[in-house]
Amino acid sequence: MKTEQGQEVEGRKPRKPVRTYGAKEKAKAVLALWSGRRSPSALTKELGVPWSAINQWEKRALSGMLTALDPTWKQEAEGQPSLPRRVEKLIEKALKPGMAMEPSAGS
Repeated sequence: MKTEQGQEVEGRKPRKPVRTYGAKEKAKAVLALWSGRRSPSALTKELGVPWSAINQWEKRALSGMLTALDPTWKQEAEGQPSLPRRVEKLIEKALKPGMAMEPSAGS
């Protein structure tokens, strides 16, 4: 590898050019992941980006869908999508010791 002055630097690997992806490419990657057409490891290798970047794209895509489908939806301060209070209560009730949810007789 050569420095700006044209000198060789021993022991360093040349850096790969950094690739930036547009919204359409990111959406295709997230949809490929969600549909099962690509595995996380295949996407990271194919796109040359770390899993953390793809994971961030996935979170932003989910947030965008929730906002588009329900304009009243607001993301929690910690950055995690919130569940409706009714669903949170059902989960809390199901997780209490001795309060296992039984399937209904009609199911």
